[in-house]
Amino acid sequence: MKNAAIVIVTSIMLLTIVSCEDMMGDFLEKAPGVDVTEDTIFSSRSQVEMFLASIYEYGVHSNLGLGSPDNGAPAIANSAGTIDAGATDEAEACANWYDPQKWNNASVSPDNTDDPRFSHRFTAIRKVTVMLDRVDEVPDITKEYANQLKAESKFIRALNYFEMFKRYGGVPIIDHRLQLDENLKIPRSSVEDVVNFIVKDCDEAIPDLPINQLGVLRGRATRGAALALKARTLLYAASDLFNTDKPYLDFGTNNKLICYGNKDKERWKLAADAAKKVLDWAKEANCYLITDQGLDGNYKYSWQTYDNSEIIFAEKSSDAMGKYTWPWSAISPPTVYPGNAGQSGVTVTLNLVSKYEDRLGNKVDWNGGNDLQAKMANLDYRFSQTVVGNLMRWNSEFPKLQLWQDSGNGPGADVNTCYGGFWLHKLYPEEISESVWRKVPNSTLYQLNEAYLNYAEALNEYNEGPTQEAYDAINTIRKRSGQPDLPTGLGYLEFRAKVRNERAIELAFDGHRFYDIRRWMIAEEEGVMQGGMLGIKIYQIPESTEYRYEPYVFETRSFSRRMYLHPFGTGEINKGYLIQNPGY
Repeated sequence: MKNAAIVIVTSIMLLTIVSCEDMMGDFLEKAPGVDVTEDTIFSSRSQVEMFLASIYEYGVHSNLGLGSPDNGAPAIANSAGTIDAGATDEAEACANWYDPQKWNNASVSPDNTDDPRFSHRFTAIRKVTVMLDRVDEVPDITKEYANQLKAESKFIRALNYFEMFKRYGGVPIIDHRLQLDENLKIPRSSVEDVVNFIVKDCDEAIPDLPINQLGVLRGRATRGAALALKARTLLYAASDLFNTDKPYLDFGTNNKLICYGNKDKERWKLAADAAKKVLDWAKEANCYLITDQGLDGNYKYSWQTYDNSEIIFAEKSSDAMGKYTWPWSAISPPTVYPGNAGQSGVTVTLNLVSKYEDRLGNKVDWNGGNDLQAKMANLDYRFSQTVVGNLMRWNSEFPKLQLWQDSGNGPGADVNTCYGGFWLHKLYPEEISESVWRKVPNSTLYQLNEAYLNYAEALNEYNEGPTQEAYDAINTIRKRSGQPDLPTGLGYLEFRAKVRNERAIELAFDGHRFYDIRRWMIAEEEGVMQGGMLGIKIYQIPESTEYRYEPYVFETRSFSRRMYLHPFGTGEINKGYLIQNPGY
């Protein structure tokens, strides 16, 4: 990858693993004691940096889900095979063997889980505890650099605990190296304790992290990354799923494993303050929104271009690591993936497309008609930088995709499994072609645009109505894509609806929607994770440049309230240290 931050060296790390009891993946292992291999690791800067690299490898995920999690390298994807958008109202993963399908038909269960990274997170956490325990012994590094390595390690530990918190609620907290005489069956901690632990790690890391990283170090943690992680954690903690005295399902005496057990508006104040600190850091760190690529290019540049000014923290890999053997097959339409190896692609739903306003800020109706091309041409500029519709450009090799069902001479060449009538284009680099197909994705985990939206949401929720600062934050995001300011005078619920719609558009396919709709507890609403997923069928109008479209339901999905959180796998439950989430 361009400017790849860390060269991952794993062979030396494997020598440090001595299995004791297979709990929490391979985390709970014998303390190595006076182990010459471990002593070697902490004998020099070069060796300890290789160890740090392995912490990043195991501890930093990709939201893309584009690699193979079973190829011998740590599974970088959060959802095996493809992105989790296919389990939401954003899209459909057209191949029925991908993990999102288990959410769509409500078959996710302890024996049918969706978390290929579970064991890798605890491996990363184990490595962090080793680093914190021994890094001060490295003879050729300064105290300042040792503190930075500790801070980076704490950030990665916090990142992995957040990834578990948003899936499971409370999980076991490991805050030190476990010894042989300790109880290894560590139970789940409460939601409150896990959130506090994440925030504590971030707070302790922030002072010792660099303001930003440049050049080949861009993949390492910064002050901004820790601030952004803290802000997202507190936003989730303040949301309805967790900030309540009545959880989504009654868990009896274990309610605090899945929620706080009380509702406190002050949690929104903490979230707002944390988001503001990200925005303040950005000014100091020269991190800013992309605004110089034109209204039809700003948004695409922000998600496609490596190391651009909007990225706070990204997962960094290289093709040589073997994590991206077939990086585009899961999201590529069959007709555009080089060599026709596309695995059916990801089709965008009308449920999402209908959230795009026109360029005057008006809601667009999709009730059917003879004006498909004109309708798409007048949508928010972010639409064409996210989605490919009929006769829209994919890249130079495919300048106009043909998505019609019938033109009088049969279906269009690219309609195939395009149930929604639109293909996902975001995430897919322009230069992918027959000769360039193993390009490593730009896998951004934290980006500045989210901080503005977090700030607007938290301010509105705390004040039970939008402040001027909340308006300014959301309008900043809208302006860079040419959308008009929101109307003034909106009430609490009206502004909430605008914020949620803006998140759906601005953060589309970045791994947010799956968790946003659950933390807001709207997943069970019609057309979100429950009920009809809509698409359009497209027909050519004879002797016209226009096309007729007809909306239809291409899939009816099921949702159970137990699915507001993930199930732990049966294998972990059988080890006797975890209480399963309710409903499973």
